[in-house]
Amino acid sequence: MAQTRPLVAPGPVVPVRTESPAGIGELIGGLAGDIQDLVRGEIALARSELDQKLHHILLASVWLLGGALLGFAGLVVMLQGFAAILALFLPVWLSALIIGVVVVGVGGLFALSGLSKLSLKEISPHRTVANIEKDAHILKEHV
Repeated sequence: MAQTRPLVAPGPVVPVRTESPAGIGELIGGLAGDIQDLVRGEIALARSELDQKLHHILLASVWLLGGALLGFAGLVVMLQGFAAILALFLPVWLSALIIGVVVVGVGGLFALSGLSKLSLKEISPHRTVANIEKDAHILKEHV
């Protein structure tokens, strides 16, 4: 019967280093390159996030304007009808004044609603700010 031997190299296994240890200049150069890449990445993220936010604002503005124009056409016709109904019971000038005051009040509420959707809080790059704060914290820990 043949004996089997385990396949083990004789002697201790020592890792062989083929490169020379990095000098301080190389480490600083590598760190500067990494910081440069990090800043470029954060700028690209900020640009992308702001593009998305601006697209959202543009789309909201288009919908707001389209709705306002379409609503205005229908509103003019309806207001004439309401003023005609009120004119049966009140003088024509008073019925038109009442309808005008109501319309101005409702229009003001719509305008405030549209402005609230266009606030600066909606367009700030929240993810980019969070990433920059996280990166700054990590850099402070390692430096």
